[in-house]
Amino acid sequence: MTSRPQGFPSNQEHSSPTSTTCSRLGSDISRASADAPRIVPSAPTGTRLLYDVTRPVHSGILGAYANDWLRVAFVEALVSDERLPDIVTTRRDLDVMFCGRASDAFLDDFNERLRVFECLEDAIEHLETRAVAVRSGQPGPTTVWFATPGNDADVVNQTIEFWAGLDMIALLRGPWPYGPNRHPQPVHRSMHRTQVFIAQPVNDSIALLQEGA
Repeated sequence: MTSRPQGFPSNQEHSSPTSTTCSRLGSDISRASADAPRIVPSAPTGTRLLYDVTRPVHSGILGAYANDWLRVAFVEALVSDERLPDIVTTRRDLDVMFCGRASDAFLDDFNERLRVFECLEDAIEHLETRAVAVRSGQPGPTTVWFATPGNDADVVNQTIEFWAGLDMIALLRGPWPYGPNRHPQPVHRSMHRTQVFIAQPVNDSIALLQEGA
């Protein structure tokens, strides 16, 4: 197992978007939804974001809409991905994705597949233990890891390398020095057809999780 640097900081030391940012992005999406014809997607997210990033299996998510993209991917993983993946994240990452409203999303109903930890270190320890179990023969579905590496990118990369040959997708908020970085844009904003997605206001994401619980 890879070694971890001493004095590993908790997730709470990383900065997070302000509630103003969440409000601004939510208003932007809402205005676009009001001005455009209503899109009724065939699946709750309308796209297959997780399949789009499965090769390679780790990616930094950047830009003004990173939080919205991650939230859509999170809802997809829990509600519409037929692989029924396990999801690993921290409480802080959930709070950022849902603009402080994660408690409204009935996430306790997904306890069999959702693992929420207090800090990044605890999530990494769980993932390392899980990788050992899968290699020893225990069955394991796809694992989707939502994390904010911050200054701990080297430790996060060690964990990804420890999962080499196993089935994990790591979606990492912020710049990722060890792999590709995506700059997703909502369809109503993008001038290109690459890395686009159908954005969801927080209320819609919560409603989809409540329906799927």
